[in-house]
Amino acid sequence: METEDKVYPIYLTHLSHVRGVVIGGGAVGERKVAGLLAAGARVRLISPQATVQLQLWAQAGQIEWLARAYQEGDIAAAFLVFAATNLRSVNARVAAAAADLHLLCNVADASDEGNFHVPAVHRQAGLVIAVGSGGQSPRRSQQTRDQIAHWLANT
Repeated sequence: METEDKVYPIYLTHLSHVRGVVIGGGAVGERKVAGLLAAGARVRLISPQATVQLQLWAQAGQIEWLARAYQEGDIAAAFLVFAATNLRSVNARVAAAAADLHLLCNVADASDEGNFHVPAVHRQAGLVIAVGSGGQSPRRSQQTRDQIAHWLANT
């Protein structure tokens, strides 16, 4: 378990030329895709099924959707990888492959298997606020983000 003094916060920029690969088409995968789209990344979704919103983004050409299960080699061209399936064995395989390739990887159901965590983010004109807990308490991060956003709206 990492402590807050063992993380290196960073904002990634100029993501329009990099690929983010999200494995998993459920609600968690949708949140990961939404974050990548907000940052301007090129997104590839790999999942046999996808939420309605993910399907709409694919139909609109905003993301590339490979409607199938994860296969070895799927993340080779990625910069950011998100293992967000509801299958522990698949997420573990994705994490291991990303580690072998020295890729940045977020693992939704086992934060210690990846090498980065996604903070709770608030965006408004000229400001981006990120609140993180090192993957240990996403709900607390979201609540704190919401409190900050509420405070900003009232100042």
